[in-house]
Amino acid sequence: MLSRTYSLHISVAIGVWLFTVGCASLYQPLPKRIAATHLSCEAYPKLVDGNLATNSFLKVKGFVERDNPAYRHSLRYGDWVEGKHKTDALIQLNMLTPVAYIKVHPVSNIYRLSVDTSTAETANEKSHHFEPVTSHKIAKSENGEVIRIDIDRPVRILRVSIYANRDLASATRDPLTGKTKVSFKDIVLREIRVYQ
Repeated sequence: MLSRTYSLHISVAIGVWLFTVGCASLYQPLPKRIAATHLSCEAYPKLVDGNLATNSFLKVKGFVERDNPAYRHSLRYGDWVEGKHKTDALIQLNMLTPVAYIKVHPVSNIYRLSVDTSTAETANEKSHHFEPVTSHKIAKSENGEVIRIDIDRPVRILRVSIYANRDLASATRDPLTGKTKVSFKDIVLREIRVYQ
């Protein structure tokens, strides 16, 4: 009888604790969107203009060079990336601000997206240090699905890196070397929204 009473008291105490924690989480303020006037992106200003009707075309400065398949036994056979196969957008907040998460509104299909943050004052300094935002899943999107990335830290600059898909429709072949040059597709985004 005593053990049943003791286990009942334990159950009631756990229930009260869960109720208290649940109610406290209900009273926490919801994250609010940081106004577009507090954000800037020098390379792609429409990316943070607050308007989902505008698009930004992020250019990828690179291409893939593919060797002629007739030379498969060559030591250089394979795909070689010249330049970069990703593009970066630097988004600057007007002051150091605690950021809960960001939402990326893409038009293009994205198969890999990563985010780094910095507390440096200006995006032009080459010495500022970026820290990656780690996630247990690869951030990707198909058919315009919005991507949410949890940040949970103070931020002055966000660096959003998106890895591009190959544009096989625009592949060109050099008749002399037999090599094929494949460029990357531009990445089209509607907006990146930041929440605190």
